[in-house]
Amino acid sequence: MSTKPRSKLKWMAIPFGLVLVLLLVSLFVILKPSRQPPSPAVINDRLQSMGQQELQDEKLRQEILKLQTENKKRDSFWQLLPSYATMITTLVAVVGVFVTIWRQINERELDREHREEESLRRLDEKFTSIVSDLGSEKPSIQASAAVSILTFLKPEYKAFHDQVFMILLANLKIQHDPAVNKLLIEGFEKAVRIQLQSLREKGEPFELDLSRSFLHRVDLAGLDLSQADLGFAQLRGANLTEANLHRVRGMEANLEKARLSRANLNEARLRKAQFRGAQFHGANLVAADLKEADLRGAQFYQAKMQSAHLERANLSGAKFEQADLNDTFFRGASFNAQTLKNIIRAFNWQKAHFDEDVKAKLEELAHPG
Repeated sequence: MSTKPRSKLKWMAIPFGLVLVLLLVSLFVILKPSRQPPSPAVINDRLQSMGQQELQDEKLRQEILKLQTENKKRDSFWQLLPSYATMITTLVAVVGVFVTIWRQINERELDREHREEESLRRLDEKFTSIVSDLGSEKPSIQASAAVSILTFLKPEYKAFHDQVFMILLANLKIQHDPAVNKLLIEGFEKAVRIQLQSLREKGEPFELDLSRSFLHRVDLAGLDLSQADLGFAQLRGANLTEANLHRVRGMEANLEKARLSRANLNEARLRKAQFRGAQFHGANLVAADLKEADLRGAQFYQAKMQSAHLERANLSGAKFEQADLNDTFFRGASFNAQTLKNIIRAFNWQKAHFDEDVKAKLEELAHPG
């Protein structure tokens, strides 16, 4: 840890310097030499050259000078010293107090920095040990490490947040014991929210790489996961309600029984993905690519599906009540009778693109007899 300038100690030098200046000024005033009166020989020479009246005047003037001299003597250094002794003692004491305080603060600051360095060193050692335990071959040790690493997601350990996020994500790309995987997912759910919030505050772009991750039943509801890579990820039962999945990539991703209600899947590329039993209630699937996807039993109630591509998808049992199918592509898709009956309950199904035989069956169902 680098040593920071102790700027908060600089203010101590100001009063300390002022005290020294005051002490020096006081001593200068006390020790300043006074002007000496004329000597007796000089006075006698002057008296001999004067008349009677002048002698009287001069005598009076000399008496005044004598009084002034006596007064100055009374104010001399040695006579004034006792009266200034208290002030000098006080100033010296004040200087001593300031020096003592400065030393104590300096010592405390050094001690605090030493404690912080020692604490950081111990945290680094603990974090390194946890990371090492995550790579253990024993599930019990891995589970303990997965629980311990959550400690470093507390606000006071902000410096570790990025590392925790990356370590959890890396471990989720490795198949662990189910119990360990569940603990890793719980940690990841917290870490990703912290990470995305931090990046959002910094205004930095971020594309999340969840490819080939084991994230069964992960809760990512409401998160901005736009342009994330979900390729081959295991997201069965994931909660992606109201998540922003704009232009995500998810070739062969497994999202069976995933909850995607009100999610934004605009221009999502999810070819050959597995969505069996998934919920898309009110979702935005405009221009989404779901070609060859397994959508058996998927629910598209009130979904916006304009210009979506579901060519060669398996739609047996899928439901489309009140979905907007304007310009949706269904060519080569497989349906069962239940799905066909359901499609005619959607909006603008007549403007969708079906194979000719499928289109004829839909017309027959819509206008029987």
